[in-house]
Amino acid sequence: MQSPIAISSFNDNYIWLIVTDQGCWVVDPGDAKPVIAWLEAHQQQIAGVLLTHHHADHVGGVEALVQFAHRRNQTLTVWGPDECQRWRNQVAKPEDLLHISGLGNVSVIDVSAHTLGHIAYFLPEPAWLFCGDSLFSAGCGRLFEGTPVQLFHTLQRINNLPSRTQIFPAHEYTAKNLAFAQRVEPTNESIKQAYGEVSKWREQNIPSLPTTLERERRINPFLRLHSVELRAQVAAYAATAFNSEIETLTLLRHWKDHN
Repeated sequence: MQSPIAISSFNDNYIWLIVTDQGCWVVDPGDAKPVIAWLEAHQQQIAGVLLTHHHADHVGGVEALVQFAHRRNQTLTVWGPDECQRWRNQVAKPEDLLHISGLGNVSVIDVSAHTLGHIAYFLPEPAWLFCGDSLFSAGCGRLFEGTPVQLFHTLQRINNLPSRTQIFPAHEYTAKNLAFAQRVEPTNESIKQAYGEVSKWREQNIPSLPTTLERERRINPFLRLHSVELRAQVAAYAATAFNSEIETLTLLRHWKDHN
């Protein structure tokens, strides 16, 4: 399969298109219009939809895509978690191994925290992770429904994937996240270098995504709770002493939310 295609929508969303011999799979279509425009311009069929969570900017285009497929005499398969019951016709539960035409085996991973039922889709070959709003490049999703403990375990599950994993988040937040990461680890040269690269890409309107897990382990504060410098900076921000990685994560998320 060719590398997934990023379709921009709204201010900073990416809808990912996976092109296969059996048609295109669409990940988190918040808006149907740019997807339909791409499909028609490239004379491609839509094969199905993968939903990670229930927020409107991820599911808002599903009904229009179902209607689009119906006009082409297709019945659209829409996979999603329990919280997406309104839009899905196939349920994807954590730890499921889905067998999807054109994609092969797809593992469903529990990445709850941003929402309580948030899932991610992992294709072991070629090691692609579609993680919605659970992880971003140099950042992670806000805790709208879940807890810091859930976020901690979500990040562990992602970090346990192969280092070569390509990560396809749903938002272009990288430059802003890296600016914050530099405050958290001011001597981290990998973060400094990444900020320079991403700034040049964005000036040219080039997406900063996908990223890789190997890269995120170097630049993402939320995957770097082991860093002595990060722990010290977070402790200074909160005027407290380091107690545990979960407490550090809690304070780091609070710092980012109020940054």
